[in-house]
Amino acid sequence: MENPFNPSFGKMPSVFLKRGSLTNRIITELNRENTPFQTSLIYGQRGSGKTTLMTEVAKKLSSNPKWIIVNLVLDEDLLTSLINQLNNSLISLNLIKDFDLKLSFMGIGVEASVNKQIIENFQIVFQNILAKLTKKGYKVLICIDEVHLDPLLEKLASIYQIMISKNYNVSLLMAGLPENISEIQNDNVLTFLLRANRIVLNPLDVESIKQSYSHIFTQAGYKIDFETILYMTKQTLGFAYAFQLLGYHVWNKAEQQANHEITTKPIDHVLDIYLSDLNRNVYFKVYSEMSQKEKEFVQAMVKAKTSKVKSQTIGKIMNKNSNYITVYRRKLIDDQVIRPNGYGYVSFLLPYFDKFVEQQMILEDF
Repeated sequence: MENPFNPSFGKMPSVFLKRGSLTNRIITELNRENTPFQTSLIYGQRGSGKTTLMTEVAKKLSSNPKWIIVNLVLDEDLLTSLINQLNNSLISLNLIKDFDLKLSFMGIGVEASVNKQIIENFQIVFQNILAKLTKKGYKVLICIDEVHLDPLLEKLASIYQIMISKNYNVSLLMAGLPENISEIQNDNVLTFLLRANRIVLNPLDVESIKQSYSHIFTQAGYKIDFETILYMTKQTLGFAYAFQLLGYHVWNKAEQQANHEITTKPIDHVLDIYLSDLNRNVYFKVYSEMSQKEKEFVQAMVKAKTSKVKSQTIGKIMNKNSNYITVYRRKLIDDQVIRPNGYGYVSFLLPYFDKFVEQQMILEDF
């Protein structure tokens, strides 16, 4: 049987951990009039499941013939791609026979001169298309993954705001890292996004992970007891990517077991490669993008040598006052690196991130 877990970034896993009714709620809200979900920002740490959630929402909505889904990449072709995709929809719906700007629809690409015309006349072209679609009862969902502050995003979002004010049937769903979403919302041009609906991808609940691991391995014919399920669940700390990654490695190891029994022993055998993959695919990037002060904060947490650390203890180790500690504590919580753990305490949100930081501290001493 093929391994059902998929720890690859950007791909829809065959095992999709539902976050309660979040997907269905987003879809229900998008089908309502005057919903706060019309403009939504999904944010979470790398591997939290942002792309998976957005893909699932788009996939389900696309089954409704009245919804047109536009998936965009934030690059120099952002505006051209949006117009191109929408006009393809107009043609397939027989709402127009030809496009005024004579775009190529055969995959040949858009000429530079036409590209320039679209950017210069974007508001007019976009409005004309939305007017046609809205009149016929169609709705458009624009999806943009891995968003960050960019002049083209500023232009799209500003004009999108105008389209909203004109009551056209268009919605915007964007996903990004916490720090990038914060930067976008605080941009002078995009202040209206401060009112956008924020969908925070917190860690998955323990029950979902337990039940998923139990169901997947039991249905595949493996013997796995409750203690082992709990042991696997504990290794992930609710991190969506860790759930996929550990499940992937345990499945591959279990296939080598003659008795089809999974215990904590084969799980321990894959922990090294599991941690190596976490470090290489997520933690190196997370850590490298931290400021020096943020690195010193998490290093102080490691130096405390406890699973949860008092803010006062961090202050003493860093030799900083409480106001200083509060600023970086809040920043790291917002960036989903650490979490509050009781009054005045914090702990790491990402599984084994303390081990990674400890490793980096040793390497930096050389």
